Parts: sequence; C-alpha cells; structure tokens
Amino acid sequence: MATCPSCHRHYGDDVTSCTVDGATLLPDAAFSNADTELREGDVVGEYRVEAKLGVGGFGTVYRAEHPVIGKKVAIKVLAREFSSKPEVAARFIDEARSANQIRHKGIIDIFAFGALPDGRHYFVMELLEGASLEDHLRASGPLRPEEALPILRGVARAVDAAHAAGIAHRDLKPDNVFLVRSEDGVATKLLDFGVAKLMGNRSGQKTQTGTPIGTPHYMSPEQARGVNVGTKTDVYSFGVMAYQMLTGVLPFDGEAVMDILLKQVTEPPRAPSEMRPELPVALDAPILHMLEKDAEKRPKTLGAAVDELAAAWTSAGGAPEVSATSIDVRPASAARAVSQRTFVGATTEIAPSPRKGRGWIFVAATAVVLAAAGGVAWLEMHRPAKPILAEQHVVEAPSAMPIPSASAPPREEWVEIRVEATPANAEVWDGATELGSAPGPFRLHKSTGLKKLTLRAPGHASRDVDVDTSANAVVSVTLASAPTAAPTPTAAKTTKKPGLPTELEQAY
Repeated sequence: MATCPSCHRHYGDDVTSCTVDGATLLPDAAFSNADTELREGDVVGEYRVEAKLGVGGFGTVYRAEHPVIGKKVAIKVLAREFSSKPEVAARFIDEARSANQIRHKGIIDIFAFGALPDGRHYFVMELLEGASLEDHLRASGPLRPEEALPILRGVARAVDAAHAAGIAHRDLKPDNVFLVRSEDGVATKLLDFGVAKLMGNRSGQKTQTGTPIGTPHYMSPEQARGVNVGTKTDVYSFGVMAYQMLTGVLPFDGEAVMDILLKQVTEPPRAPSEMRPELPVALDAPILHMLEKDAEKRPKTLGAAVDELAAAWTSAGGAPEVSATSIDVRPASAARAVSQRTFVGATTEIAPSPRKGRGWIFVAATAVVLAAAGGVAWLEMHRPAKPILAEQHVVEAPSAMPIPSASAPPREEWVEIRVEATPANAEVWDGATELGSAPGPFRLHKSTGLKKLTLRAPGHASRDVDVDTSANAVVSVTLASAPTAAPTPTAAKTTKKPGLPTELEQAY
C-alpha cells in the first residue's frame, strides 16, 4: 500500500501518484510515526471537524462544529513528538487549566480536553473572529491615546482577574491580544496561557530557576534574568505594549536576542514623547512608571496603570476615549486559536521581533549573562513565513555561535509610514509609482535619509513631502486648493452682411 504525503489518501501498490493532487506516493511504512491529519467529518470528543486552520511548531488547529447545537469551536491538537515529552505536555495541559481557573470573559475559553486514539493531546476552545492587536497595529500604525486606552483597559481587566486567581501570564504582547468584533462593539481576548505560572507553587509546570521564559522584546528585567517572576512582570510587559501602541516602536530592540535582554536589564527607555513628538509629555510618566527596572516601583495592578495613563491624558486636554464600536478591526484570518511563541531556555521556541519579518536571528539558549558571568550557548533558527498560527521550530543548539557567510545577502528592513492627508484619500506617489491612498500605511525600505513622496488629489495642488524612513512615522499633509483658471475673454462675434462694404460693417 502507498499513501499520498499531502492528503494522506491510500492507494494500491500499482499506483505511483495521487489522483487528487499529483504528489508522488510513499510507502505506508514511511508514515508509521507521522501525525495523521484530521479530515472533514472526523469526530473529536463531541465535535465534528470541518477544516484545518493552521499548523505550527507544536501542533495543528482545526475548526469544528457541534453536530447538534451547531456551536463553532477551534480544536488544538498537540503534535505526537511533543505529546510524548512530559514537560511540553505539562505546559499544554497547564494552558487549559490556567484559562479555566480564571473564568473571565476577556480570556479565551477552553472548555474540553482529551486525547486522540493515537495518544495526541487536544483541547477545545472558542473560535475567535477578528484580528490580533499585532495585526491591527501593523495595519493602522501607532494609535491615538483615545483609541489605545479602551483596548488597554480591556486587557488590564483580564490580566488583573488572572492575578486575582493566582496566575501570572508572563507572555503579554500584542500577538497574544485578540480584538473580537461583536454586536456590542470590539472586545479584547487574552490568549496563550501556555507559559503562565500559578503562584504559590501550585503549577505542575517545571521551569528551572535562572531560565528566562517569555518573548524578549516584552520581558521584564527579572524575567530576562530568570528570577522572581510574578505579577509585576505582567505590569512591565503591559507597559511595553502601551509604549508600542502609542509610539509605533518598541522601547528596546537589537540584532540579537542577547542584546535585547541586556537592554531590558540595564538601559532606561527613552520617553515616549521623544519617539513620537505629537504625544503629550504628560503621558511619559505613567508609561515609564510601568517600565521601572525595580518591580516594586511599578503600579500595583494593571487597572491602576491604565487609570494613571487615562488621568494624564485627560489632564493634557486629550479627547475622550473612543467607543469600542468605532475601532476598525480588519480580520487578518478566518479564525484564531491559542498557540505558543515564547522563549524557554533551549527547550522551546522564541517569537522574533514583530518588526523584522525576514532573515536569520540568533536565539540565546540560556539565561542572561551579565558582565561578571561567562559562557553562553546559542541557538540559531530561521523564521518561516507566518502561517495562520505563527509558531516557531527550534533546531539543535550548535557548539558555537555560527558566523554568517560574507556572501549572504543583506537583510531587508522596513518601516511603515502613515499619511494623514487633507483631503482624505489623497493619492500617495513614490516617484512614478503610486503607493495607494492616504492614510495607508505604506511600507517603505528602512534608511537613514529622507524620502520624497508626492500627494495628489483632484481640485488640489500636488505637494512633495520629505519623510524620515529611519523608523515608523505618521506624517500630516494638507493640500492647497488649486486656483481656478479665469475664463479667456473672447471677441464679440460679428456677421458680415452680404453686399455691404467693409467700412460700413461696423456702422450697420
């Protein structure tokens, strides 16, 4: 017997290629240890599978429906190789346990858990329609404070509820916040409790002391060092999110993970108003309060942090917070379910910078080593194209940090420029190339110089504007109305009368 590697259909020994997709068939023995994909109509627990939503480093997510009541769900199936690893299976189970213990409407609902006949673990969760905050920021650019505050408030309520239940999330970031469009407006859903820690040693998750766990751009100093990680770590990560939402940039970045972690531990962040001058200076203090290196100096709760930020915005004469119904959520995919994209020593995966979509990055495989420490093992990994669920595979740690080839092509870096134009929907041109209509955003190559863009609109004079393409930015441009051309005077039309001499025409 032979099997298609793409659709897993079975054929007799006399068939060499799949009649459906043309793939070359392989002997059945080649699939003895491979995960079998669930097909449309397969039953998992009480639910019937409809389609595959995405595949990641830890497993596969399917859309399914209850055959009687019609409830739509997402089913996450852990890959066989991880189901057999106790530490990974424990994290998978803890994810379901953590979300269920909190029971808050702002946290994704996981309501069933089990194992397939082949031993793979799965859990069933609500199916979300909308877009992640990460995708929303990529599409819209930095948010106005009155837009960011209601989103931050929704996340803060969910995280504070988790803290009240004795659970620290430990991986807060825009990709783990989902904006769900409903008839009541836009609601926030907090995802990915796969690295959550139940305080008081009540968790079955075993993480060695001194091993950092989280996503480097959003990790607190104590989290980067792998010690004393608690609820105040979530306050710091929340502060990084707020900083990014309002400025369009991260407070700390670097070419290598180690660079970022060292900055988290040692460097003070620049004031948000320096990164985006249109922000009131009054907002600097509440955001930097969340980013204190000393955990005890941060706000006690995320709710208190948002209240402090909102009060500063009001004192600066800011506009009232927008209604949730006015937030434009652009769905990035048909659905979204929980996945894991984190850094836990050398045993799991790490999410690369949200602003760097291509190229090779190096991943630190152990805790941050400061100046007095020595010896760091490194992992090298390649970031694949982002699927619906963007999980990352980890390769074996090399004996030494690889040296990039001198002939390797330079990595492309991009910035997003948003153009607030008057009149709205003005055309934006880069030389002879039309980029689209304002406000964009427009994706341009990152550079240290200025780039000239041209704005055009009917009834208005076109205008050139120089844009700084060294970082994400918002540019405001007003086009002047085009002057109306005065009508050209025309001589009075006369008709020559037949038979009249020319000198008598005027008199006539």
